Amino acid sequence: MKLSSSHISQIESSLSGGKIYYEDIRAELVDHIASKVEHAMDDGASFDQALSEISKEINPSSFQRRLLVASHLGFFKTIAANMLQGSIIFKALTMFACSLLLIYFFDYSPMEAEIHIKTIFISLILGMVILGLLGGLLKNSQLLSAGNSLWLILCVAQFVLNLDWLVWLGLSPLASIYLIAFMLSLVFIAGFSELVSQAKKLRTT
Repeated sequence: MKLSSSHISQIESSLSGGKIYYEDIRAELVDHIASKVEHAMDDGASFDQALSEISKEINPSSFQRRLLVASHLGFFKTIAANMLQGSIIFKALTMFACSLLLIYFFDYSPMEAEIHIKTIFISLILGMVILGLLGGLLKNSQLLSAGNSLWLILCVAQFVLNLDWLVWLGLSPLASIYLIAFMLSLVFIAGFSELVSQAKKLRTT
């Protein structure tokens, strides 16, 4: 049985009170509940009875958490796949070149260069978070998950791409700085491209 707009409104009202923070997850949960209610009504239950029973079965917080975990895992894979694309590598090389110009212009030592390069990338992510908050974009779980995934990968990269470790592995200090700058550029561009893609999808929906 197809639900009326009044029925949908009642389902939406049942999810009020901050149980679901993200607008897209709320819409997905409304669809999920509506589908179950329709099946129950097809079996002879009234709308109110069906909604009451199904609301007891579904934990909105668990539903939201499950979707967020799945989204994050999906974006980790997507960002990793993006890093292998030719267009992403080309953009990363451009960003890498800008990093090298910065290093040579200020004549940083390898240790200073490492600190400044890592600070720049973390600052870029923080800037995007602030813009997302100001624009209200972080109420979309897909944008949040893409941003979180990029942030987490960059945080791990901060520790893995360590000058002392790379020198200990046999790379020269200069080669180590080149590797750090390129890999951080590649991760950032791969993640940023996915953020832009999700923002475009949000605008068209």
